[in-house]
Amino acid sequence: METVALYMRLSSEDDHEGESNSIGNQRDLLHSYIKEHREFDGCSILEFTDDGYSGVNFERPGIQKLLSLAGKTVDCILVKDFSRFGRNLLEVGDYLDQIFPFLGVRFIAVNEGYDSGKGMGSSVSLDVSLKAMVYEMYSRDVSEKVRSVKQAKMRKGEYQCAIAFYGYKRSEAVKNKLEIDEPAAEIIQKIFHMAGEGMRPSQIALELNRKGIPSPLMYRRVNHTDGLRGWKVAGDAVWMRENVRRILLDERYTGCLMGHKRMTADIVTKRTESLPKEEWIVAENTHDAIVSEAEYAKAQKVIKHYTLQKPQKPFQKFRGILKCACCGRVLVRKARKKPYFICLTARSIKDSDCIKIHLEEAELEEVMSEAIRTQVQLSAGNVSGLAKKVDIDLQKEIKDCQVAISRYKVIQVAAFEDYAEGRISKQEYLSRKQEAAGHQEEMKSCILALNDQSAKQREWSAEQGASLGKYAFIKELTREVLIALVKEIRVCGDNRIEIQWNFCEEVYIM
Repeated sequence: METVALYMRLSSEDDHEGESNSIGNQRDLLHSYIKEHREFDGCSILEFTDDGYSGVNFERPGIQKLLSLAGKTVDCILVKDFSRFGRNLLEVGDYLDQIFPFLGVRFIAVNEGYDSGKGMGSSVSLDVSLKAMVYEMYSRDVSEKVRSVKQAKMRKGEYQCAIAFYGYKRSEAVKNKLEIDEPAAEIIQKIFHMAGEGMRPSQIALELNRKGIPSPLMYRRVNHTDGLRGWKVAGDAVWMRENVRRILLDERYTGCLMGHKRMTADIVTKRTESLPKEEWIVAENTHDAIVSEAEYAKAQKVIKHYTLQKPQKPFQKFRGILKCACCGRVLVRKARKKPYFICLTARSIKDSDCIKIHLEEAELEEVMSEAIRTQVQLSAGNVSGLAKKVDIDLQKEIKDCQVAISRYKVIQVAAFEDYAEGRISKQEYLSRKQEAAGHQEEMKSCILALNDQSAKQREWSAEQGASLGKYAFIKELTREVLIALVKEIRVCGDNRIEIQWNFCEEVYIM
């Protein structure tokens, strides 16, 4: 044994169990166990920790890193008990009964007295399975209790998220209390003021970018809060219509908190479901308001006005696959007499190359229809040519095998002649004859395999040709055709397009 891994885990569900489950106490227990057992003398020790992660699944950075080394660098894993490793019966059982034995990894749960390396048998014992089941049931029970406590705190107006939303910061004096973050709050007030004057969210975003005001994401980066656990680094480096609109729709800026918008349907997969608005938990006057209710209501009228004026989106055959080559955003279709596509980034960043994109839908359809016909015909020809080349190579190998069979037959005849004329013994003759016969059988088997491969190659070629051939002379460009053949269409600033296909690696540029 060369390397021993110590794994320690702590989550919020362990808080009420006291200090015994703390990371420090787990570490002390595992190191004491190693010191008491001389078999670990001289072993390298690695530590892996997950602080603040539930054990109902294995989506934890520490355990994932440990499992990636199991059977390679790590030969033995030590945990305080099974619940530290995981609280899911099926997954824990799989690792103990199948994965770790296959990898040759020894697993020790100190408090449970379990050691897979000391004759515990090839299968996980009944008591281990029962303990894992109890841990899983316990985890579900604790999850329900934690949910009830959190809902009670929501009703009291306590802020439950790990970090404050844009415009606020967590209070250092009062737990679960929000305080106004003045620099960000000033931006929030400006946004609501501009909206109250009738400016659209896209116009507000353009104005904020023109003045060089950092977006919420950039503001967090400047203040070094974008790396906190619970914060997903997502969003835009500049102000966009979407994040301005999100701020204008957020009622929390009036001083209230809203929670219980979603509910965890499965604690193992963490799958959540949306709840109807009447089931939300709303707590009034929980923190200082940045905007008044009157200002908020005025902004909602502006948003509603532009939303009502927005025409219903027609069915779009290019939806999701037509993107801007400059910034990567999906292009938006403008429904006009002659519909065209633009990049919305141009509305928020005045000097962006995205502003040059203005591609008419009719022109795009014409270009795509021609590109599909050309590329399909070329690919079908390539498939046919490749199939012919492969078949020629296979036939050459078959011919070589047939020549080899003839050569071994000659060897058999020559051996018989040598034996008949007394140049070799009967034993040597039989040995040469048997060896040559064995080589002939190998060549015959090889010929059968090559013939089978050739038949499969011809079948594959016919299927590929038929699959692509039906698109060679399309009369109408439909959504189904695009999804089947095209992975992505990128539009450059000069309206030049680059097509990435589903059926070949080439990028077709027009």
